[in-house]
Amino acid sequence: MECKNCKNRLGTDYSFCPTCGAKIIHNRLSFHNLRADIIESFFNIDNTLLKTFLHLFSKPEVIIGGYINGIRKKYMNPISYFALSIVITGILFWVLKEGYGIKLIDTVNQEGATPMPDMDFIMDYQGLMTYFLFPIYTLMTYLLFIDKRVFNFTEHLVITAYVTTQFSIVQFLIAIPLFGLFDFNYGYFNYIYIIMIIVYWMYVLKRMHKISILSSIFRGLLFFLMFIIVMMVLGALLISFLFLTGAMNLEDFRPQ
Repeated sequence: MECKNCKNRLGTDYSFCPTCGAKIIHNRLSFHNLRADIIESFFNIDNTLLKTFLHLFSKPEVIIGGYINGIRKKYMNPISYFALSIVITGILFWVLKEGYGIKLIDTVNQEGATPMPDMDFIMDYQGLMTYFLFPIYTLMTYLLFIDKRVFNFTEHLVITAYVTTQFSIVQFLIAIPLFGLFDFNYGYFNYIYIIMIIVYWMYVLKRMHKISILSSIFRGLLFFLMFIIVMMVLGALLISFLFLTGAMNLEDFRPQ
């Protein structure tokens, strides 16, 4: 008898392959077996995705530190987890824009303020922006903890992948019912979300680096300052690009 996945020799009493870890299937595929596989994959409390999501709140240092130190089977790997973040973010902003009719510009403009051009197209590229900002966020956290010399830049990439995906899932789970049931201002939601993810990020890094609460608060404030500066620079670059391409002009800012 051999494993159908890696072709390794197996004993007749094996339930799992000792080489690749695959489950040994003895019976022919049936509706009952298929249903059992679906339930085990998606609804079992021990399933890898759900376990990764829950434990990233309760013991993030075990998941992230474990992956960095070579434990790769127990939890979802950061690459797959981050890919999930891109998909979820894209779906979320498509639902917000197309399903709920939320306009980004309406949450920015206030009565009597200088008019702003329509920038709702940004919501169409949130998934891509998540991917683009990923190394920038990593560089920020790496510089914040460079004095500790515990993790290198690549290891900080792993931390960023887990943290950003974790809160992409949280954002999705909160935003879909919130904006579907209530007339809530997206701008306020976004501010709250940014504060929450920074707090969680510092919580994870505190657990990873074993620093004091005071130190994590100080670094969190520095991270927030760096975040504002980065967003201002990116915003200026975006507006400059739109002016250069003719997609935006001064007439867009003229009072109606």
